[in-house]
Amino acid sequence: YNLFLSANCSFYGSSASFNELTRNNDPINAPKFKWNGSAKWDTKNGNFMFTFRHVDRFEWKDGIWAGMIGPYNLLDLHYNYKIFDFLEMSISAMNITNDFHRELIGGAKMGRQIVFRLTSTF
Repeated sequence: YNLFLSANCSFYGSSASFNELTRNNDPINAPKFKWNGSAKWDTKNGNFMFTFRHVDRFEWKDGIWAGMIGPYNLLDLHYNYKIFDFLEMSISAMNITNDFHRELIGGAKMGRQIVFRLTSTF
């Protein structure tokens, strides 16, 4: 059995940068604060991974696309199991709390997703 823990955090001291062409401040299209963490547990019955990501509210501007993004919190669960030496099954439940959100303006709103995969190696 193996247990792996991981975490990171980022902080931007500014939320805008000066645009020489327009002579205005433009948003940097990133939150001032975001963080995530994960735990991965490898067992004889498969591998489990839990991840959590938090993104603060921030302004987005890119050409005609402009608006506010976030805040949002995402909790994901992943499971992998090696059926044979050449065949692996995995299932991922992403955004299991169904925090309906956009990750960029102009993009689709994202909710809960469940993905099942069979992977063959040869």
